[in-house]
Amino acid sequence: MAEKDSAAPKRKRPLGLKARSAKKANTQVSEQGAQQVNDFDDENTATVMLRGEDANEIDELEGIFDSALEALSEDQDEKAITLLRGTIHESDRLLRLSDTENTQLEPRFYFIYGSALYGLAELSPEIDDKDMYLELAQHRLEQARETMGEEPFAWRVYLGLAKVHMEIAAEADSENSACTGAQQALEYLNQTISALKKAQIGETLNSEILAAIDLVLSLADSQRLPDSAAAKLVGWGESNARLLVETTDDAKYLLARALWLRASALIDDSDEISDKKEFSRLLTEATGLLGKTESCDGLLLLGEIEINLGNVQDDESDMENMYKQAVATFRRAQAKGEVPEQFIQFIDDFENE
Repeated sequence: MAEKDSAAPKRKRPLGLKARSAKKANTQVSEQGAQQVNDFDDENTATVMLRGEDANEIDELEGIFDSALEALSEDQDEKAITLLRGTIHESDRLLRLSDTENTQLEPRFYFIYGSALYGLAELSPEIDDKDMYLELAQHRLEQARETMGEEPFAWRVYLGLAKVHMEIAAEADSENSACTGAQQALEYLNQTISALKKAQIGETLNSEILAAIDLVLSLADSQRLPDSAAAKLVGWGESNARLLVETTDDAKYLLARALWLRASALIDDSDEISDKKEFSRLLTEATGLLGKTESCDGLLLLGEIEINLGNVQDDESDMENMYKQAVATFRRAQAKGEVPEQFIQFIDDFENE
């Protein structure tokens, strides 16, 4: 069987954080009234545009956190880590101040704090106290959940809790704990979808649901979970992708991916298939979903499925035809992006027989 490369990308270790006094010393005010903060020296510099003169300290905290998210979207992991640590540092200060003055912090604060803790745990897999970061992230996000009521960002809180529980499941040291964490994550994802619908965010609704499905299937495919926990995630991903499959090609791709993962679960460690009929049925349905795909990811998945369909053909000519189809699919993928080495090797082996 063709192997799928599911190795997780390498992440970088977090950087240190300067004191808040250094930030104040390096603050400038732009013509628009926003504060430009140069918070770190030399290669560790991170510039943040804080909110205007009317902004409170929670607004400024949100500005730092939003800058971290922007850095992540631009694949600037080192900068994102720096800003996440800055968010946590500032959150700690505001929490101490609130305790001293006996004031109540708003739900948005706890959401930002918890999300930053989770983000740092995710970006820093080598961190010694990752479990502590996840536990703290869960605690802060639960505080947001308990006090947020019908806030428009409620879905983000539920999504944050789902992500934390997925990571807890992946870090669990027993199958039972992993299954419990996965189930809790899915319950929060269901609440995420309900809150998204209440928020009436229009076209963004389906894209956020698709992003959640992608997140779930990625973890299921990461080999970080026992099979039983991964199966829970795949089942949730499949059922929710089916609800959107008529709306977008992205949903078709995700549904095909879920079907592929279900089929893969039928292959044992000796590359034997426990139920060839079900295996073929799942992959045939997935092939139909990907028949018109033009994306590189879609073509790579289609090619891999075609190889595996070829592997279960009883007739040698049918097997060769499926392999030939897979080669053509991978060639199309090569014209659109990078093709993993194992598929390039398959092409070479097939064409040089």
